[in-house]
Amino acid sequence: MAAAESRIPEPEFLKGKYPEWVNRVARELMYTFFPEAQFKVGRLWSPKEIGAIMGHQLAYWHGISEVPKLRPIRGFRKIDKKTRARITRQVERSCKEKQQAIERALTLASKQAYSDATEFFTAFANALNRKPSDIDASNFHRTNTRIYWLMLLCWRSVERLRSVHELQQALCRHFEPHTVGSVKRIEKMCQRLGLKFGPRGRPKRLVDRERINQNSG
Repeated sequence: MAAAESRIPEPEFLKGKYPEWVNRVARELMYTFFPEAQFKVGRLWSPKEIGAIMGHQLAYWHGISEVPKLRPIRGFRKIDKKTRARITRQVERSCKEKQQAIERALTLASKQAYSDATEFFTAFANALNRKPSDIDASNFHRTNTRIYWLMLLCWRSVERLRSVHELQQALCRHFEPHTVGSVKRIEKMCQRLGLKFGPRGRPKRLVDRERINQNSG
C-alpha cells in the first residue's frame, strides 16, 4: 500500500516538519475515513487495523467504480494537458497497485495464526460492508471533519495565529458561522489537538522586567 501511494507525489502542505497537533488532526481524519479500524496510538499495526484499512480501501474502490462519470476536480481543467495526463497516469497506476496490494494482503492474512487471521478478516468484512455513501452520511459531512481538513491543509497559516478567537474568525471566513460554532467550541477542539497559541496580555519579557524592578525597590 505504501508503494502504491508513493506513486502520487506528496501534497505540498504535508512536506517538511510539522508540529504534533498536525499529526493529531491527521489521526482524527483517519478515524473518520477508516471508522472500523478504531486506531490506537502505537508503533505496531494490529491485524484488526490492517484488515479494516484494506476493507475500507476496497469499499471505496467499488464505490468509485459504480459512479458513471466522475466530476472533475475544481481547477483540474486549468492545468496544462501534459500535466493532466501525467497526474491521471499516476492516479490510475496507484489505484491498480492498491488493488494488487489488497489481493496480496488477503493471501498473507490467510497464512497467519488463527487468532490474527480471524481478527483481520472480521475487520475486513465489517469495513467492506460499509458503503462509502454510508460513511459520507455519518462522518464525512460532520462539521468537525470539515474544520479538521481545512486546518490540515492550512496548518502553516494556523501556526501564525495568536489566539483561539483568531482561529474561530478565520474559520468563519471559510464556513458559515453556525458551522464553525462559538469560540468555546473551537477552544475545546484545540485542547483535544494540543494546539496552543501565544499567551495573551503583555510580552513576558516586559512583565519579568517589571517584577525585577519591584523586587529591587
